[in-house]
Amino acid sequence: MATENEQHDHARDVAGNVSVERPFARTLGCGDAQPAPSSTSPRTTIRPSPLVAEPKEPPRRHRTPIEEVNDVLRQLRIPELADVLLFAQRTLAARDAGLDPSVMSELLAAMSRLHPAYKNTQGVPLPILRGALVVVPRATLEAALLRAEREGSIKLVAVSPLAPFIERQAGIHDSKRGLLYFCAAPTPAR
Repeated sequence: MATENEQHDHARDVAGNVSVERPFARTLGCGDAQPAPSSTSPRTTIRPSPLVAEPKEPPRRHRTPIEEVNDVLRQLRIPELADVLLFAQRTLAARDAGLDPSVMSELLAAMSRLHPAYKNTQGVPLPILRGALVVVPRATLEAALLRAEREGSIKLVAVSPLAPFIERQAGIHDSKRGLLYFCAAPTPAR
């Protein structure tokens, strides 16, 4: 009859795998095998998993204005979308229409409110003025500003596009004078 160690060795050979159990210590002259103390057990080898490179973000490309608008529109609620649609319809309707006299009145009223805070500067920055007249579409407001300047009601001041704290997209690009960015009171005639 085979000893316990021989049975264990035979089972290991048949399975082709190394047993997970602790090895048996063979003692001389004794048929019984006893488990070896844990301090003499071979340590299992844990292989570290290969380092996985973190996924790289694709290089950021310039987003088009329509992509940015779509992202913002997806975040709005239905009533807010209705307001955006109404504003877009007003903008389209005012695109080719003549200048409404009420726009000129609103522009001059906003300038009279805002200008005292900016009287010691180059003038009211156009982003501030646009913020005061949010119901007026951009094209309509720009036409009103240019007309008011021709009439002598206001003065548009050009600035270098490389000047600090300037939002170039908020200004009016004029082919002769450059970037018109400030709106000031007209200089009094002497």
